[in-house]
Amino acid sequence: MTEPPIRGCIPTCWTYDQTGMHPQIFRTGEEVDMRADAERNRAAALAAAEAVYAEQGVEVSLNEIARRAEIGNATLYRHFPTHEALLSEVYTGHLERYCAIAEDAARAADPVAALRDCVTATCALQATNRGLADLLASLRPLSPHVDALRVRHHRAVTTVFRRAVRTGELCVDASPEDFAVLLIANAGLIHRTVDDAPRSSARLVAVWLAGVLPHDMVDVPPAPTETQVRRALGDPGGARPR
Repeated sequence: MTEPPIRGCIPTCWTYDQTGMHPQIFRTGEEVDMRADAERNRAAALAAAEAVYAEQGVEVSLNEIARRAEIGNATLYRHFPTHEALLSEVYTGHLERYCAIAEDAARAADPVAALRDCVTATCALQATNRGLADLLASLRPLSPHVDALRVRHHRAVTTVFRRAVRTGELCVDASPEDFAVLLIANAGLIHRTVDDAPRSSARLVAVWLAGVLPHDMVDVPPAPTETQVRRALGDPGGARPR
């Protein structure tokens, strides 16, 4: 009986079942090692990407991620041929949480409290790292699954705002578009202040909500100090002490 050809140059052991008719593949130690190396490289790429995106945002180069992961550029591209593929792998779980926040708020019993909680939780999620801050203020195509999450999120947020407006309790008729502008502003603020004035994002969101909701529904945290603001603005005189 003629044995099937060996795939490529990787040695593979062939044997047959008890009938002698059906070949079965047994991987050699060399092939197992190659697969283990590939899995380690993929895990290293994901860990490096998550760290670099959190530190620098999503515009970082794939070359920088490969350098941080201590793998070759070709190895990174073999696992993630596009920047979008890597972003999708790193952030899909976060974007699912982003969608769930809005869908939970759309079903909540108190429409006005639901709007407050949805905006606060979404902006707090955005503030967890610079890469996520960028993505929640963007419609950059990543994958069909992420596109579907964004459609669901927009539908849910529209419901949240419409329900709150219909109560007649809001100070202004806020809209999902106002919320989108807040996310864009918050992303820029996070990039500039997360290291030097980390509570700035929470204050921005609370001040925004204070202009929309009944005042007794919002607690506004303290403003950043002058020193924190000067550091965030790059003033050498506001540098942290060594």
